[in-house]
Amino acid sequence: MKMPKTKLSFHSFEDLNLQDIKVAEPRVAAGFPSPADDFIEMEINLQDYIVKNKEATFCVKVEGTSMTKAGINSGDIMIVDRALHPKHNDIVLAVIDGEFTVKRIAVNENSLYLIPENDNFSPIKITTAMNFQVWGIITHIIHKAR
Repeated sequence: MKMPKTKLSFHSFEDLNLQDIKVAEPRVAAGFPSPADDFIEMEINLQDYIVKNKEATFCVKVEGTSMTKAGINSGDIMIVDRALHPKHNDIVLAVIDGEFTVKRIAVNENSLYLIPENDNFSPIKITTAMNFQVWGIITHIIHKAR
């Protein structure tokens, strides 16, 4: 099966300057806001929040639509941690025969599949004939809401 080309650009967190960002406290519910809540301002460092293994974590910008149902859209920034071990249902950055792809990993007793989150793409069954490697686990996805 020929995979669609995916364009990725990699960035190290050492290249980024994520300064402290002010955050409203307490946490905001996704339902109706409470007018009685007083908001106390605090600071949060996004790098501390999204990076657990600094030396093994990278930002990857993706172009493609195979994972849109997972909330990964073309132009999004994915945080990839190479220190984590893949497990069933993780979203992974994988390399198949020298090509990068982002898919959900599915493991059963006999087979390993990479599952797209878009009905226009087919699952990829990993075979021994393929040069396959999980390059890292997607831990966070950053995209614009507006």
